[in-house]
Amino acid sequence: MSTKRSSLSVAPVLPLDLSASVAAAFDGARLTQARRLAGWTKKELATKINVTPAAVGQYEAGAIRPRPEQVRRLAEALGMPSAFFTAGRPRAGLDTAAVHFRSLRSAPARERERSVSFTELLWELVYELESYIRLPAVDLPGWDGGETIPDLPTDPQQAARALRKCWGLGDGPISHLVRLLESRGIVVTALPFPNADSRKLDGFSTTRLPTRPVVVLNDERDDVYRHRFSCAHELGHLLLHGEAHPGDVQHERQADAFAAEFLTPAARLTGSLPTRVDFTVLGRLQQTWGVSLDSLLVRCRELGLHTEAVSTRGWKRLRTLRAQGLLPHTPVQGFPGEVPVLLQRAFEMAERKGITVQRLADELRWPTDLVLKLLAQDPRPDLYLGVAPSEARQPSAGG
Repeated sequence: MSTKRSSLSVAPVLPLDLSASVAAAFDGARLTQARRLAGWTKKELATKINVTPAAVGQYEAGAIRPRPEQVRRLAEALGMPSAFFTAGRPRAGLDTAAVHFRSLRSAPARERERSVSFTELLWELVYELESYIRLPAVDLPGWDGGETIPDLPTDPQQAARALRKCWGLGDGPISHLVRLLESRGIVVTALPFPNADSRKLDGFSTTRLPTRPVVVLNDERDDVYRHRFSCAHELGHLLLHGEAHPGDVQHERQADAFAAEFLTPAARLTGSLPTRVDFTVLGRLQQTWGVSLDSLLVRCRELGLHTEAVSTRGWKRLRTLRAQGLLPHTPVQGFPGEVPVLLQRAFEMAERKGITVQRLADELRWPTDLVLKLLAQDPRPDLYLGVAPSEARQPSAGG
């Protein structure tokens, strides 16, 4: 992979004479990336630019290059600067088979492809930011820049306990899980596609990108307790499964077992769990450990505190409580320690060195709104009522 950088700045759409230059240096892999990010099939893109699906396939395969006017149509249809499609910039290709997707049936294939393209672009943004800002070093046992060679016990529970020891976490509750992973150099982000299909997609992760492991969560799907378990589940994949097998039932069970032990160590939790279904006690434990009632019921069964009959009654009562609206959804955004901030804070530091969103966009050959989206920044101006920004009370650590 080439890592040569260019300082050339580009406008959102190049003039026709420069489109000819782009056509001459056209990279079909970039077209595939942009099309998948848009969530389109080749046929859908072909219709928008008035060519055949076969032509789009040939552009992507590098069999033929689009003419300058077709480059312009592609750029306009996909919302990318024409220069996005040129070869020569750092790019980390990622196949869906290299990603720990939990299920191959829960979300359409195009949504998985879209998520992979998003993750590729996320890596490019991280790569660009790291030319200005030193991010935390990766501290993940077995990590070796683009792959994980398992360095902990292969048993999920033992691996969870070993990682807690390695990271000096003791056996108590983990207050801010997402922030913990970010402090260890793991890039954590949220999917920015709020649509029905993306809500079917659970979190996923990969160790197959150079420089850093990546965990992608789905805020649209999760409340904070499920969100934390999803994060721990993906951490289990990063540690235990050097080779991804999307949808593999055994891998998913192992990642669940890791997450349960990592978040709620049996040695510390067992004495606190009720031997009968008591949602008052379980509710207190939910607040203490930051895990869902569902997870606690599973732990009661796993640790031999509930018989199968008691467990079945517990699940039935839990479903009834939810149906009655007595267990409200707890949004992730209310818990700052569970909201990714690594890239946003890195950019804030870069800003102090004179780096702007527009400069990042020019270097990456992206539209500025895409940079803002991956930085998780809102481009809208703030509205202040009654007080100046400098006088506004800052929120507490607990939100």
